[in-house]
Amino acid sequence: MKLIIALLGVIALLLAAFAVYARLKPIDRTRFHATPGPNEVGVHDLKGGVKQVVPLADLPEDAVPQLLELVRQSDGTTEVPADEGYSFVTRSRLFGFPDVTRIWVAENNLHIHAHLVIGSSDVGVNGRRVGQWIELLFAAP
Repeated sequence: MKLIIALLGVIALLLAAFAVYARLKPIDRTRFHATPGPNEVGVHDLKGGVKQVVPLADLPEDAVPQLLELVRQSDGTTEVPADEGYSFVTRSRLFGFPDVTRIWVAENNLHIHAHLVIGSSDVGVNGRRVGQWIELLFAAP
């Protein structure tokens, strides 16, 4: 019984250390200013994230300010200063894994790039998040 309790304690300690690491690991600042591709219109699934490019002509009026407000209101999301466009960090609830989202306008298209910082797979979280924002944008009155 003592062995099981000790093992559970070690597991809990490792999980807590991992959560601290995820929350304190510095994010490469160049990610807040990057404008990564692809640049073709559409939804592009990437390893660890998603890039969505939407023509401004296909979006509702005032779409960009509305989108930015939706992102700012998202749970666990904070805005980070960017040279061009807008940058956000969204952290998962349990461990605080950071995802970086970049939003900018170029060549009459809205670009949204959301990508993980730690690991190699986001299990579709960024794609679902960006998809929800776009859905809410089109549903707004």
